Amino acid sequence: MTKKNNLFNLISINLTIITYLIFLYSKEMFIQGVFFGIVLSYLNIKSTEIIAKLFTKTQKTKAFMFILTILKILLLAGIAIFLLRNLSIDLIGFLTGFSVILFVFILLNQGK
Repeated sequence: MTKKNNLFNLISINLTIITYLIFLYSKEMFIQGVFFGIVLSYLNIKSTEIIAKLFTKTQKTKAFMFILTILKILLLAGIAIFLLRNLSIDLIGFLTGFSVILFVFILLNQGK
């Protein structure tokens, strides 16, 4: 799992850097949306991984983990709402970027 995790981190960070550099060059709102989608999706997966490790390594109650998960979801949803409302990023680009990291994560877990 560590090898897949390192590969996922490498791919995600490279996609983030490449998308940011393309945005700096082109100034397209779509690319900005893709960039923020990739970052938020990466944060989502990493925070889920941290919560899962915390749950498996410590003897925390299920109620504590449930509350922690709800707080994570509220925080990520709040960030997404802030980005979409206040920065007026492209919604289609945001959803595209969010989905790209999820596809990478799914493909790496399937071993393809």
